[in-house]
Amino acid sequence: MCIENDYSEFETRLGYSFKNKELLITAFTHTTYVFEHKREHFESNQRLEFIGDAVIDLVIGRVLYDSKPQESEGYLSKKRSIIVCEQSFANAARNLDIGNYLLLGKGEAQTGGSCKDSTLADAFESVIAAVYFDSGFEEAEKVVLYQLNDTIEATLAGTIFLDYKSKLLEVAQKRNNQHRISFKITDERGPAHQKEFDCEVCADGLFLASATGHSKKDAEQKCAAAAILEYEKVFGSVDVL
Repeated sequence: MCIENDYSEFETRLGYSFKNKELLITAFTHTTYVFEHKREHFESNQRLEFIGDAVIDLVIGRVLYDSKPQESEGYLSKKRSIIVCEQSFANAARNLDIGNYLLLGKGEAQTGGSCKDSTLADAFESVIAAVYFDSGFEEAEKVVLYQLNDTIEATLAGTIFLDYKSKLLEVAQKRNNQHRISFKITDERGPAHQKEFDCEVCADGLFLASATGHSKKDAEQKCAAAAILEYEKVFGSVDVL
């Protein structure tokens, strides 16, 4: 696959310059683009995504292991799950403006594929794998640490967390005038392998926030994250950490 493009700005943001640009192009290639152009399945970024996930998992695991020598396996696993997740990778992808470089099928592009958390997260993993194949583990490790540094530091400091739904329920119960939190899936659409769910959350029947996810659990978590911020506006300042 050979597609003319200038990736110099992206490489500057990434902190790495590719020797083999074809690897980077593959990292940006979505399955819908491959299908639409009748190419072989291995020309999409799915195989790179598989390797990228493993590389990131090892890098973050080692960082946590070295940073918290007295902590248990359970603690390390919980912290890693906060860093190594779709939302974290999607945020990193947005900082890199990956959506602007993605090769998508027409239908996927028209339905906002370049903005979807799942698509962006997969592409980020694929880019990390591309660095690994281009220059080896040490270079891939440098890129991972550079791109996820803020998330790693915030996780170790305890200023971000994974289970927003539980945190919202905890916040609502801490207040003197406790509030009943309720989640509702308001809509679902799309084929079985690409479902999207809309969710909204209320406190004592008062609407707080809504969000869309690729599973009911994902939608609820995103909805809860948004609701925590809105909760403070509605009910006053609260400690959510």
